[in-house]
Amino acid sequence: MRWQRGQRDGRKRQQAAALHQWLWLAALVLVLATAALPRLQAAKIVDRIVARVNNEIITQRQYDQQMADLRTQLARDNSGVELDAKVKEQSKNLLRDMIDQDLLVEKAKDDDINADTDVIKKLDDIRQSAKLDSLEDLQKEVEKQGQVWEDFKDQIRRQILMQEVIGREVGSQVNNSVSHQDARKYFQAHQQEFSSPGGVRLAQILISSDKHKPDELEKRAQDALADLKAGQKWDTVVKKYSDDEDTVKEGGDVGFFKDGTLNPTITAATAKLETNETSDLVKTKFGYQIFKVLERRSPGVPKFEEVETRVMNTIYDQKMQGALRKYLLQLRSQSYVSVAPGYLDTGAEIQIDTQVAQKEP
Repeated sequence: MRWQRGQRDGRKRQQAAALHQWLWLAALVLVLATAALPRLQAAKIVDRIVARVNNEIITQRQYDQQMADLRTQLARDNSGVELDAKVKEQSKNLLRDMIDQDLLVEKAKDDDINADTDVIKKLDDIRQSAKLDSLEDLQKEVEKQGQVWEDFKDQIRRQILMQEVIGREVGSQVNNSVSHQDARKYFQAHQQEFSSPGGVRLAQILISSDKHKPDELEKRAQDALADLKAGQKWDTVVKKYSDDEDTVKEGGDVGFFKDGTLNPTITAATAKLETNETSDLVKTKFGYQIFKVLERRSPGVPKFEEVETRVMNTIYDQKMQGALRKYLLQLRSQSYVSVAPGYLDTGAEIQIDTQVAQKEP
């Protein structure tokens, strides 16, 4: 079962989520679940140096692997000509992103930022999401996917170091810069951008019939419902009980559904719920589910108050993009960056060619 990812409810939670998104902007998304899609492999890997960043190098093998990872990620929701077009468009900044990552990691090292404790915590979070008993079990699953365990940990360490640098140098300056007045002014100038069909955004706790025996299934579902009624936080109960690994780390968020597109059983169970309210147990073909209403939208152009959080996040994202790019240019000005002939770094301040990160024919 595949769901779209959605936003959180509440302004503070939305802004925290938006900050988290941009803190991780410099890192390409890692496949941290234990059931990753097969990676595409080039017929022949040539370890040519594509770029130098101070004392670090980016090799042809690394570049090709990132390209293969990008295609694999996009192939989850695209195919054929559409997939090729999206790969072409998004790969334009691939080399830029790799250079940016090296610059941020080197900055973290220069600042003596230590990520060892955070790496262990992140690995344990992944283990829990994958419902594995130990880090040793996680290592086995990673290696089953053809990855080297030390490389896997190093990728996580790099992400954490980048997160820390961006949080210190960029995020702290942008986080509180969006005002209510700015949001209303932006909305008035871009109302159609926030127009949408009527519908509801939901989060779920799934107790899957594929993972539990019939006599265990209902008991586990009842236990989850009892925890919610006893006042436990939704996110805590999601992590403890939900079997939908794709949405657990998103608080169970399964996305926005237009009016008339939901299963009638789910529609009936959620129709009278207000924002932030949760349903009783809902029996579906997947097992038992509990739903939470994150947002309701009226069709057409909404009132500002209905989308204020979305508007503020849009402004925040735009400011964060600009501030992050400006900071990365500052890092570049203090660093040595050299790109091999036939490749182009789109993050360079001055562009001299329209061919982007593409090998010579």
